[in-house]
Amino acid sequence: MRLNGLAAACVLLLGLTAAGCANEKPAQAPAEVSAVNENVNDASVNSSVEPVHAEVLSTHPNLQKVTFLSASLSKEMKFNIYLPDEYDTSKKYPVLYLIHGYGSNENMWMPDLGMEHAASQLLSEGKINPLIIVSPQIGNSYGFNSESEGNYSDYLIKDLIPYVDEHFSTESSKKGRMIGGLSMGGWAALYNAFQQPDLFSKVGGHSPALWMDDWGNTGDLKQWLYPSDSIRKGRDPLMLADEVNLEGVSVYLDCGNQDSYKFYQGTKALYKKLHSSGVTSEYHHSEGGHDGEYWKNHVRDYLLFYAGK
Repeated sequence: MRLNGLAAACVLLLGLTAAGCANEKPAQAPAEVSAVNENVNDASVNSSVEPVHAEVLSTHPNLQKVTFLSASLSKEMKFNIYLPDEYDTSKKYPVLYLIHGYGSNENMWMPDLGMEHAASQLLSEGKINPLIIVSPQIGNSYGFNSESEGNYSDYLIKDLIPYVDEHFSTESSKKGRMIGGLSMGGWAALYNAFQQPDLFSKVGGHSPALWMDDWGNTGDLKQWLYPSDSIRKGRDPLMLADEVNLEGVSVYLDCGNQDSYKFYQGTKALYKKLHSSGVTSEYHHSEGGHDGEYWKNHVRDYLLFYAGK
């Protein structure tokens, strides 16, 4: 069965369109956290068999918004999903999960940054392989299990991935599963991929929120994210890189040279660690800031990493 046209309304990102996205700022965060979440090797624990409840979006014929019940969070959550033009349920497609930044939502990558249009264009040019792209809602959670925010890592690993695998024609294996994100979402992607290297073949950190010594005007964020040295060791991607076996995982890192949070410092430090450990990795330090213009200018580069021929 081929995909019928889907259709939808472009949601503003922080009050602005993608062409002029405001700087995505990791401002204050709650102060309470739980202990480091344990590795989950079975991504089917909270799997659902409910039918897909989709809202047609109009920015691209292959883009839709899905609402489903997350058992880990005990509430309905949303994700946007792009299906390739040739989508056929008799075939299996790799899936790319893209996580949004702080203060945003599932609309940031698609439609705000136009990832779905870039994918269709690159497919028409024969430069990438067909893939499914999922951009989930994660609030301001940083994608880990927290007493104050909820079990967002479990939501991603135990709820979202099994739901997508059950309801869409996916290649449900490490080889066919990738994850990436920008800013807060870049941290979340790296954290979850490093915690679950058996689940993902590729991970991308795009201007990832890899904090070094300068936390700027972020209130309680440091205390919330890293309340103790021991928790930081098991949570900070920069430290996890020293502990985990990333065999079979490819890593893409990039950051603008005018990034207002200087995340290029942590990004470059992570790349050096990965490279010295023999992990397949690449780092791109390009012109641009910590904003929608920078990320939109690089969506094609990201897709070429995740799905390039």
